[in-house]
Amino acid sequence: MRNVSGHGKRLSYYDFGHTTVYASRFDQRFPYCAYVPDDYDEDGDKTYPLAVIVHGTERGMLAYRDAFADFAEQNGVIVLAPLFPANICFPGDLSSYKMLRQGDLHYDAVLLDMVEEMRERYRIRGDRVLMYGFSGGGHFTHRFLFLHPERLLAASIGAPGVVTLLDFDQDFWVGVRDFERVFGKNVDLDAMRKVAVQMV
Repeated sequence: MRNVSGHGKRLSYYDFGHTTVYASRFDQRFPYCAYVPDDYDEDGDKTYPLAVIVHGTERGMLAYRDAFADFAEQNGVIVLAPLFPANICFPGDLSSYKMLRQGDLHYDAVLLDMVEEMRERYRIRGDRVLMYGFSGGGHFTHRFLFLHPERLLAASIGAPGVVTLLDFDQDFWVGVRDFERVFGKNVDLDAMRKVAVQMV
């Protein structure tokens, strides 16, 4: 077992470093894992930004988490890596998570509750997160920025492939003319301007 201060009070060995895989309490079809820096002290008072790393279509949740472990250590960040499995909505479903919604399934709500679970388990700084996504994860991050800019500190969007433009003359997913009908809220451009964005 690792020598981590406060081990055994609320957190176990499996809640530090490369954590175990947890089932979402919101919807147990969706698991997630995390990386928690070595200096996390259960009895301490240091707070940590949360970075959400969204997988691509290949769904390499653990690989993405592991790839950001050094980043987490060097920057004092806790990493959350969700998994949105294939075949959730229908056989062969690879892409529904990329659009955030499929029927009654709200992938954004699933993720936001994972964030709340992390906030209850660890000392997460503030209620805004960093978010990174590549390919399919870029789709998710890109549209999450449109829907929940108030929950983001920064968004890094890599190779999203099929994008939603800020085009108020086209319906979703091409544009955002009917965004309120689809998502129940309008695009908030002022809130989006407050988020640092990288798109490549």
